[in-house]
Amino acid sequence: MLQLKQLFIQFQREVDFHDNVIRFYGVTTSSKDDQRKEYMLVMEYADNGTLRKYLQENFRNLTWNDKFNLAFQLVSAVSCLHDEGIMHRDLHSNNVLIHQNIVKLADFGLREEPIPNISKDYIKIYTDCWNIEPDNRPTINQY
Repeated sequence: MLQLKQLFIQFQREVDFHDNVIRFYGVTTSSKDDQRKEYMLVMEYADNGTLRKYLQENFRNLTWNDKFNLAFQLVSAVSCLHDEGIMHRDLHSNNVLIHQNIVKLADFGLREEPIPNISKDYIKIYTDCWNIEPDNRPTINQY
């Protein structure tokens, strides 16, 4: 378990470097019964949901400057990722979250290069967790 915690800390350092990139706080578990544990990633909360939902609900009320600011924040996050040698590879409005009018780039499941020394099992679990509905997300025992 100590090695797993070290891997999560390393992952957190990799992506926790910009205000417009969603923060990763850690991992928690819950037990459905004595045989099964579910692992859940704890991420920064985004009170306005996805960019898609936010724009559907607010587009007409946003000024040109508001829209420019959202676009600028997104470009800033992507530019920062590229400066770190990371390519998101699944950038769309459902993978961009909004918290108090601040863009938060999320869902790194399809990023180009795996983090060095991170097991492929961890990367698969992380990818699976964000590509399906929360109630249907896999448990560690399914691998």
